[in-house]
Amino acid sequence: MPLPLRLEPDIAVLPRLVAYIADFGNLHHLPASDVHAVTLAAEELLANTVNHSPMPAHLVDFSLTLTPEGALAVYTDDAPAFDPTAHPEPDTTLSASARPIGGLGIHFIRLSMSTFRYRRIDGRNEVTFGRTLSRPS
Repeated sequence: MPLPLRLEPDIAVLPRLVAYIADFGNLHHLPASDVHAVTLAAEELLANTVNHSPMPAHLVDFSLTLTPEGALAVYTDDAPAFDPTAHPEPDTTLSASARPIGGLGIHFIRLSMSTFRYRRIDGRNEVTFGRTLSRPS
């Protein structure tokens, strides 16, 4: 199992995050579609930490494990409390020009993951998300 990845909360670290997930996917022979979905979810959480936190986080930890149900990721940061699972669903029936900007990344996580949970523990945000893996075709 790969060690957890510790990152500075900066968009410049995205290549390290993407590489970590790709390496995990290669190690466990995961379908590319699942690796892509996990990557997009992790990128979204990092982007939210960097771009929307009222006070900057000092560190971000990310880990992936393989479970009997699929791939399980844990993303933590020490930014102020923010529960993305409580973020309201966007009204996707509206045209793109009528919708407020934002919220689609979290919406994507909800749609693409089988697990999406939040808790605040020891002054840190912890988001757990998991994906039931596709069957090879």
